[in-house]
Amino acid sequence: MESVVTGSSSFTTTETPTTHSRQTEIAESDLNKIFTTTASSLSLIGALLIIITFIMWPDLRTNSRRMIVFISINDFFVALFNIIGIYNPPLDNEMCRTQALVTNVAILSSFMWTLNLSYYFYLTICMKITVKYERRIMQLLHLIGWGIPILIGIIAFTMGAYGFSRNVGTSGWCWISEHQKWWKVVMWMFVTGKGWEIMAYICIFKFYLFVILQIRREVTLGFIPGGDFLTPKALEVINKAERKLAVIPMVFVLLRIWGTIRFFRFLYFHPEDPPAIEFLVLLQGIGDSSQGFANFVLFCLFTDHIRKKFRLCCVRFTPWYQYQEKDPLFESTKFPLNETTDFSSNSYGASNCISVYSMNHPA
Repeated sequence: MESVVTGSSSFTTTETPTTHSRQTEIAESDLNKIFTTTASSLSLIGALLIIITFIMWPDLRTNSRRMIVFISINDFFVALFNIIGIYNPPLDNEMCRTQALVTNVAILSSFMWTLNLSYYFYLTICMKITVKYERRIMQLLHLIGWGIPILIGIIAFTMGAYGFSRNVGTSGWCWISEHQKWWKVVMWMFVTGKGWEIMAYICIFKFYLFVILQIRREVTLGFIPGGDFLTPKALEVINKAERKLAVIPMVFVLLRIWGTIRFFRFLYFHPEDPPAIEFLVLLQGIGDSSQGFANFVLFCLFTDHIRKKFRLCCVRFTPWYQYQEKDPLFESTKFPLNETTDFSSNSYGASNCISVYSMNHPA
């Protein structure tokens, strides 16, 4: 699986490699294109389904679900432009720089909104913030989630940072141009991606850990503050929520870690290119393109409330079905593991499914 690259590999402002490195050969291989295209296609579908469910079902339009939609919008563009980039010729042309700009801004925004989501859970579950304070926080999160990525993207683009980088840090698409000094390449890699990525690893784990510990403290008391005593059903819901809270940051890291490993190998082997490890290139192509599909699995397929909506919409195409009441436990408690949090397993009945009939015959 491992092939060693020989010859010069330093990044300069004047020299252009006459032959592609082993990293590029792997990135341009049919196997990598198949894996990346498949992962990106699944992410496109998953991101679209998350957005569609948010539009179709009004009861999902909470702040947490809204942030998941923002993440999905960015993941959609990442997957789309990864496909474009992997089939684009490895040249420093306008298509390459445009693809690098859009992909980079979308990835950064996805990082920021994933971090914002973990921070939001921390504030609502651990800090018990008020609705008024929550509105103010959302304004700040919008500034972070959209403003910082766009600003970084504009600065990098105007300073000529984007271009073809011989795939030393990517898996077939453009990112930071090789036509600049090595230290500038490292700086731009860190500023436009890896620095924020590493920060996201740390902060997301930290916030979700605090949330899990807070839930366990409240469960240890044996009742929900301001509400009823915990029932076996409520405990089952809480246990499922804890498992999902533990899985979310793990999935994020497992998908993104391969590019981070390649970045540190790039630093370690300077001034030579790092020896090409095929499985790292392939896994980065899969992982960097799979976030949209992973979020669909976590926040749709692994959420009972939404999964039942999908099932009901698949089997019911007429308006003649019975109405089911909401679970009274979650109607009478203040504990945040209810329909407003997207890791809950609380569910609704068939009436929440928008049937074909109701869509064609609005009230």
